[in-house]
Amino acid sequence: MKKITLIFASVVVFAFVGAHTASAQAVEEGSIIIDPYYGAPNFGKILTDLVDDNIDGVETTGIGPLGLRAEYMLSDRIGVGVDFIYNSVGLSYQDSFPVFNSDNNTLETEVYDYDWKMERIRIQGRFSYHFATTDVLDPYFGAGAGTNFRSWTFESTQPGYENDSDTGTLLPFSLRFFVGMRYYFTENIGLNAEIGLIDPLLSGGISVKF
Repeated sequence: MKKITLIFASVVVFAFVGAHTASAQAVEEGSIIIDPYYGAPNFGKILTDLVDDNIDGVETTGIGPLGLRAEYMLSDRIGVGVDFIYNSVGLSYQDSFPVFNSDNNTLETEVYDYDWKMERIRIQGRFSYHFATTDVLDPYFGAGAGTNFRSWTFESTQPGYENDSDTGTLLPFSLRFFVGMRYYFTENIGLNAEIGLIDPLLSGGISVKF
């Protein structure tokens, strides 16, 4: 965390030193940038993996964090936009129970599946400052704030089991601070990478500029 904080501080200093040194810019006023991306780590899956490692027959799954960002350049330096962020974590296991078969008067064993899943969705507004850009590089830093929605489901194949679902979260809002870079290998297509304080910690994907 201290290293990431140092990176943020260094970027701010570099931004004011080199903000007007570049003669050409990869983005400019009126540009629209779309960034589909995938991130890491999935902290929820890491925690459920701890359960998986200590209980036989338990499997964990996880998606994301993944998302889609859109940004509009108000000026050559300042951009505003929206970020849709999704991630999930799941846990599944099997359990067996003795069942009496009345047809042949025997005690048999039935195996049932149990599945638990948590999904998290955030939609954040973003503000970013672009600095020291060239005709192919677009470094920036900024902050985002918005919603924080979680849902849980628990399902089973066991006869008579009442599947359950719920929604809610400890904090109904989310915040994120970030430093990023885009590299354009054509005039309109490039790659993006971002470091964030608060999930996703790392992310990368494709950038499309209009």
